[in-house]
Amino acid sequence: MTEKPVYLDANFFIICNFDQSARGEAARKIHEKILVGSMKSVTSALALDEVMWVIIKNKKSEALRETIEDIFAMQNLTVKDVFASTPLDALYYVEKYDLKPRDAFHAAIMKEAGIDEIISDDRDFDRVKGIKRIRL
Repeated sequence: MTEKPVYLDANFFIICNFDQSARGEAARKIHEKILVGSMKSVTSALALDEVMWVIIKNKKSEALRETIEDIFAMQNLTVKDVFASTPLDALYYVEKYDLKPRDAFHAAIMKEAGIDEIISDDRDFDRVKGIKRIRL
């Protein structure tokens, strides 16, 4: 198992569960690595809020409960809380790297957890010094 966990952005879960293209296949391979224990991972309650919103927005509400429960049941995945101080930490990423607030929250949560790699389809993270994005 890798020493440091990777952070899973919300789009990882959406792509893994709903995308039938090569990106979806790449996400499912990473998912399998996590499940078998060769990779540790972290996400946040905020990322799960995003997952829920995308599922509802795309009129796939029938998949909502199963998707979220499956995420919580994933072995080798820790779901982090969002602390009261996280918005203050996120401001740095908004101001320094022009991140959208939600992405800035993810960057702040990663910093709080000592994580420097994110699995995401979001190129905005490429601008952030100290964060390495693993593309799907």
